Amino acid sequence: MSAKLAPLGQPASLEFRGWGYKHASRSYFSVQDFNLKIPAGQRVLLLGASGIGKSTLLQGAAGLLGAGGDAGKGEGVAVEDSDGGLRQGRILIDGLPADQGRGRVGLVLQDPDAQAVFQRVGDNVAFGPENMNLPRERIWSRVQNSMAAVGLEDLQLHRSVTHLSGGQMQRLALAGALAMEPGVLLLDEPTANLDPAGVGQVVGAVRQVLERRGSTLLLVEHRAEPWIDMIDRVVVLGLDGGEDARGFRRTLVVADGSPCQVFGRADLDFAGLGVWVPERYARPQDAVKPIHLAGEPSYPADQGAGPPLLSAKGLFIGRKGAAIAQGINLDFRAGQITALVGGNGAGKSTLAMTLAGLLEPVAGQVEASALLRGEDGPQSPDPGSWRSSDLASRISYVFQNPEHQFARGSVLEEVMLSPLRSGLDRGHAEKTAHALLKRFRLSQYAHANPYTLSGGEKRRLTVASALAAAPRVLILDEPTFGQDRATWASMAELIAALRSQGVSIIVVTHDRELVQALGARVIELRPRGDSAVWTTRNLDRFPGGGDAQEPFGGPSNASSAPGAEPGGVVVPVEAMGERIEDPRPASRSAAIASLNPSIRLIGAFLLALPLLFSLDWVSALTALVMEAVLLTAAGFTPWRIVRSTWPLFVGAPGSAIAVLLYGKSGGAQLWQWGLMRVTERSAQLAGATALRILAIGIPAIIVMLGVDATDLADSFSQVLRLPDRFVYGGLAGLRLFSVLQDDWAALTASRRSRGLGDENKVKAFLPQAFALLVLSIRRSTTLAEAMEARGFGGPGPRSHARVSRVHPRDWAFLAICLAIPAVSLALAWFCGSFAFFGG
Repeated sequence: MSAKLAPLGQPASLEFRGWGYKHASRSYFSVQDFNLKIPAGQRVLLLGASGIGKSTLLQGAAGLLGAGGDAGKGEGVAVEDSDGGLRQGRILIDGLPADQGRGRVGLVLQDPDAQAVFQRVGDNVAFGPENMNLPRERIWSRVQNSMAAVGLEDLQLHRSVTHLSGGQMQRLALAGALAMEPGVLLLDEPTANLDPAGVGQVVGAVRQVLERRGSTLLLVEHRAEPWIDMIDRVVVLGLDGGEDARGFRRTLVVADGSPCQVFGRADLDFAGLGVWVPERYARPQDAVKPIHLAGEPSYPADQGAGPPLLSAKGLFIGRKGAAIAQGINLDFRAGQITALVGGNGAGKSTLAMTLAGLLEPVAGQVEASALLRGEDGPQSPDPGSWRSSDLASRISYVFQNPEHQFARGSVLEEVMLSPLRSGLDRGHAEKTAHALLKRFRLSQYAHANPYTLSGGEKRRLTVASALAAAPRVLILDEPTFGQDRATWASMAELIAALRSQGVSIIVVTHDRELVQALGARVIELRPRGDSAVWTTRNLDRFPGGGDAQEPFGGPSNASSAPGAEPGGVVVPVEAMGERIEDPRPASRSAAIASLNPSIRLIGAFLLALPLLFSLDWVSALTALVMEAVLLTAAGFTPWRIVRSTWPLFVGAPGSAIAVLLYGKSGGAQLWQWGLMRVTERSAQLAGATALRILAIGIPAIIVMLGVDATDLADSFSQVLRLPDRFVYGGLAGLRLFSVLQDDWAALTASRRSRGLGDENKVKAFLPQAFALLVLSIRRSTTLAEAMEARGFGGPGPRSHARVSRVHPRDWAFLAICLAIPAVSLALAWFCGSFAFFGG
């Protein structure tokens, strides 16, 4: 009797049978010979070192890996899949292959940015229910409930995802998975990039879904304490330590049982396995302690020593000229460790990039002291005006997205880049790089491409690359994201060691343990009017600890005079809830905005194509006059028309001049110089060309300007009945294009930070364009996986959250669009000026 999936909304079982997978880009299996059976409704926490294959297991369970292989071969035999990878064994959802369970499995990937399919927030959450063919009247209630569950209820549904922080994007991805109410919920570090309030909201949201639906849960999360109350079973992964001649390695289950059973085992070296032990089960050797190293400076890490290396003076920060915080006065001293903390979207990265000279202040200034600049260094105190090579050797920045930072083809070359740009010889640079790779457990990947590493490995690589430059100021944006217990400890110790070398370290982080272990000064970016958001906890574990809920942050100011900030500093910022984004109008004309998007596009073609049949000034001028009258009636002023279509008023004269000088001759010759000749005929064609470009281009631009891509896709699907895979695949590509614009800006800033910004513009363009191409391919792949994980592309029908209908006014619009060229061409024929394709 064949297996059958449980009904939608019911928990499903999950089983790995001797499963393994080797990505096409890797020389070894990420996972091999893995066996695990999870009954329906069980909640499992999957633990193990960074890079051990936990994310690969989740992707396999979601049916995203191994498709297209020969299912008839034995479970121990590796077969090639359609993506060029090797798969062995099987993964079953309720006894059926995992790729047949799409829509029954909800997956949240590590990279939240790559999981947004649409431009508007609400449309992304609605995507899964649409693919499940949920009735329209139920979709939006699911959307609102899911967003409220993850703490995004204050976000407008029409808000653009490009204006969300990384943490908000992570919550949005989770909301999209929760809206499906899946039988199996797969979470890949869903809270790693969230502030404490966000962690509580996400954990609470998952708890509600599990309690209401009883869904099976497979969770990958390094910091398990907030989740442990809802966990039935803990599975700890390890490796057998060996590889055969083909590069295979076996993934072992070294511990399996209830939380009490697993974390109560005295024989397990959890730190060596890369496992964070939840606080309630922690033994003395598991606790995070303040870092004290041999040769450590006598002065505290939160105070530093000597005069400031870097200062913010009356600084206003923001992007595109809009300030989110103002009047910031901060000093950063040698040997000082500063933590920038606060809620998601508060502006921590914006402040950090401004301090690093990578983002222009809205007002005020950032000043580098003479100590930082050096005798032979840049004369200006403004880091934003420095040459890239000067910046790289003085202020190093580690970006939040590791892939924005990669500039070389191998891991070893990546770490060697900054030392070489700073003037070190190749032998010294290579020795430094190998030492850092060993410390960060990346030596085995020395000759691998950086893009092929796991998320945690990429993070370690970018930090190692920044440290290799030996800067005087080091700024790290979420350096411990995705790290296991062992690699976290290595990174924290390395940061602590740097301050003995006189380095001023600024860390953007949500990681409380890191802040406490480093003894860092805390600067909290806090929304005006809010109480403390970032509070310490379990300070009694450390010498001198106080109340477990004592807030970091003193009075609400941003001053950092020595001795004035024992509890930290609070920088007031504009609250995210106050950053209102008005709905993007579908057109500046209410009449045009009310039209169906497909009809607007068809109308533009109906108006334009007939006008191409004749190249004469009568029909072009007639059409242009009629269009001007109708657009004015629709609410467009002449100045608004010109502003909206200004490229046409640049291109039309240029085209006219070309036709005037080199067009068809005829009639009297008016002027000649070499090959250029102006005649009565060429003058007529030139005027007709300019008028026709305006007559065709102006209405086409005006009519389509403001159309939302999602609305257009819905219209293509519902009105024109085009295939959903084609329509929404193209729509996702359009959304990806806007992301790549941000990627280009981030790549530009990263190259400047790493000493590559001074290259010839043409020379610099090609490697940066190649990096963008790699990013686009990787983002496209991840986006396709995210769409498939939401049930897209399945054999069944899908519903639509938004209705796209054609009204009588749409038909009237098409009639007008067809009448304009018809009248214009008829008048040209009557006047005798009609010239078929220019005659």
